Amino acid sequence: MLRTLRDSFKHTSIYTVGSLASRAVGFIMIPVYTHFLTPREYGILDMLDLTIILFGMIVGMGMGNAIFRFYYATESQEERRDVVGSALLFSTLVAGVVGIAVALGADWASEAIFRAPGLSSYLRIAILSFWIGTVGETCRNYLRVRQRSAIFVVASLIQLVVGLGLNIYFIAFRHLGVLGFLLSSLITNLLSSVALLIHIVADTGFSVSIPKTRQMVAYGAPFVLTGIGAFILNFADRYFLNAYAGLSQVGIYALGYKFGFMLNMLAVAPFLQMWEAQMFVVEKERNAGAVYARIFEYFAALLLLAVLALSIFIKDIVRVMASPEYFQAYRIVPIVALAYVFNGWAQYFRLGMILTRRTKVIAVIMTGTGVLTLILYVVLIRSYGAIGAAVATLLSFTFMMAWTYIASQRLLPVPYNLRRIAIVTGLAGLCYAVAWTVDRTFQPFTPHGYILRALALLAYPIALIYTGFFAAEGIHGLRGLPAGIRRIARGGELAEP
Repeated sequence: MLRTLRDSFKHTSIYTVGSLASRAVGFIMIPVYTHFLTPREYGILDMLDLTIILFGMIVGMGMGNAIFRFYYATESQEERRDVVGSALLFSTLVAGVVGIAVALGADWASEAIFRAPGLSSYLRIAILSFWIGTVGETCRNYLRVRQRSAIFVVASLIQLVVGLGLNIYFIAFRHLGVLGFLLSSLITNLLSSVALLIHIVADTGFSVSIPKTRQMVAYGAPFVLTGIGAFILNFADRYFLNAYAGLSQVGIYALGYKFGFMLNMLAVAPFLQMWEAQMFVVEKERNAGAVYARIFEYFAALLLLAVLALSIFIKDIVRVMASPEYFQAYRIVPIVALAYVFNGWAQYFRLGMILTRRTKVIAVIMTGTGVLTLILYVVLIRSYGAIGAAVATLLSFTFMMAWTYIASQRLLPVPYNLRRIAIVTGLAGLCYAVAWTVDRTFQPFTPHGYILRALALLAYPIALIYTGFFAAEGIHGLRGLPAGIRRIARGGELAEP
């Protein structure tokens, strides 16, 4: 088990470096965006980005998920080459054909999406950029399935640096606004896709199998409904907010959501990038169930630490990073961040569906949750605006997590220790309650307030140690910490839960 934990930690750490760099670029650009773009323009960018995400989910046909399942289902290098080549050709062709249709109807689509005239040229550029980026995305999936996390991150970092420079040039110096951002994305997608394609073809060659493509589509197709459901949960609130409050409110909400979503990018996404391949490796172990349960406990504790830190200091972060007209965005961040904790847990709980190839169950859950979410959006956004959108997201993710857990356990029972999870959740909630009280007792942005809030955050990991959350052979308390580290360093096994 310890070797699996170490491998998981190694690849997750590497992916985290890439995500940290991505988020760092996002942070660097926040002052630029909020200074050179109005809330309305920021809202336009967000709506464009979300529309492209939805487009990708539909035309991708779950091919990204199918690569992982079929690559590890065969030992033959020829068949594995067919898996990669088939996914690459299918994704590129479908994205191109559908993209042309959308570009031709861009005038109508623009009115429907933005509820404002004159934005069709933006949509056409975004669609072209997406089509080119489809090639790069398939190549990155190949790197992930091969557990080449270092190459994956290096390629991502190079793309980030180029994109950062182009964004600053087009937006800050050329004052091109939304157009500048789109041009930057187009250029970086083109460069990265060409470079990655050359690398992958040189590494594996290129071959296509029609029967293999059919099998992959059959496996991945249910993920389209899953993706649409996920899109509704994550992003459809902007469309409702635009309808009820306008693009400017969307821009302010989008900035707050970006900080809340940051938890997903820094903690959830890096882990899942590793876990999509690692879960199949763990499946072959004798005590796979215990390993799955133990890894989840540490994953859950890490997410709660991340959301606690973000929620305690978000008002200060927004005050420093954004211009005053965006300041109210801080109010939705703790709600959205907690929602993404539950989203991360739900994705982990999909083990039963994925390992038993019952992916249609995931589609059913996402569809049902999506319907509930749409109802919550109508009721809560109409009455409470941005706060209503955030609360609707939290309620939806909570419902999805519970449903996923129950359904997955029926297919493949995993011995999760719910008591331990309840303890860490309660501790995190208590620490946040203390910090929230401190923030309202003292004047904002005072030394006393900062110190007390920092202590509230520090109390969480200390409480985990003293409540015996960590493994019996690891850490029981502060006195046992050095001995626990030495034991693990010598190769000692972690105790079973």
